[in-house]
Amino acid sequence: MDNSAGGSVALVFDLGGTWFRSGILDGDRLTDVRQRPAPRRGVDGSDVPQLQRALVRYLVETAEAYRTRHVFDRVGVSLGAAMNGSSGLVLASAPLWGPGRWPLPLAELLTAGAPRFSWAVLNDVSAQAVSLLGEDWPTGSRLAALTVSTGIAYRTIDPVTGHIPLDAVHGLQGEIGHLPARFEWRGAALDLACDCGVANHTSAFASGRGIERILREPLAAELDRYRTVPELAAGCAAGDGPALELLDACTAPLARLLLAQATLDPTVARTVLMGGVVHAFGRLYRESLLRNLDKDPLYLVSAADPGYFGERILISSRPGVEALVGAGLHALRIGD
Repeated sequence: MDNSAGGSVALVFDLGGTWFRSGILDGDRLTDVRQRPAPRRGVDGSDVPQLQRALVRYLVETAEAYRTRHVFDRVGVSLGAAMNGSSGLVLASAPLWGPGRWPLPLAELLTAGAPRFSWAVLNDVSAQAVSLLGEDWPTGSRLAALTVSTGIAYRTIDPVTGHIPLDAVHGLQGEIGHLPARFEWRGAALDLACDCGVANHTSAFASGRGIERILREPLAAELDRYRTVPELAAGCAAGDGPALELLDACTAPLARLLLAQATLDPTVARTVLMGGVVHAFGRLYRESLLRNLDKDPLYLVSAADPGYFGERILISSRPGVEALVGAGLHALRIGD
């Protein structure tokens, strides 16, 4: 067993629509990281209440197992679900549980199941936003985390106080994956359903699952050698023109949202790109977004300042671990 003092150590979870990951955050070091496929409705036959009970059981049992190897009392959980950030109530998770509203008082259930731990549960993109704290950012401004993975979401945060503004009643912010979008490929429009069940949401086209659905569509037959996001990313890295063209089509809905965000809230000085899709494509993903933002410029700004978006849109410097780090920082911070 690691016998170091547990006061600055936290067990951390990142529960996404593709992977469940766990590890130990000790200062700025992540150790003992484990990973397993995420169960979801429609794959293993479980209904949502069964999946939710299994989620609680997995978290409690995994925490107890880690406690045999490490000393800690705080546990941070980053969950790929829409949450009321004020009350802590989990509301829904299209990637994990499909369409519908599935309220779950997760923190309460975890405290009842394993009361010796101090549990802190937050939405995954909120955890990713928290991971940005402590870095050197422009003064007097706000930051935003934009995650593009199995799902898509956006979160602004004050880099000094760590405050994340939320709707006063519903406790939400930045669920942009469920805003309406349009997708066109060489002049042809495509209609696709989002994991939440609604047609033509941003996530239907720009998330990892959305991109892979597009690759299976007849209009993308020219790209039938690519079946997955990593395969398409490899094609883009090799300079395949049609692959890069499809990437631009998939980032176009997000570029339109970032254009609106810059118009409505210019106090956001940096938007940091995160998530499995972003990290699969790397710099090519950011370049694709910027190409789309060049096509639809920001009124009276882009012409006067051609580098406006290039300065403000960055790729995370902690690829793949932002949610784990943010969950741990959150758990340690609220426990102080």
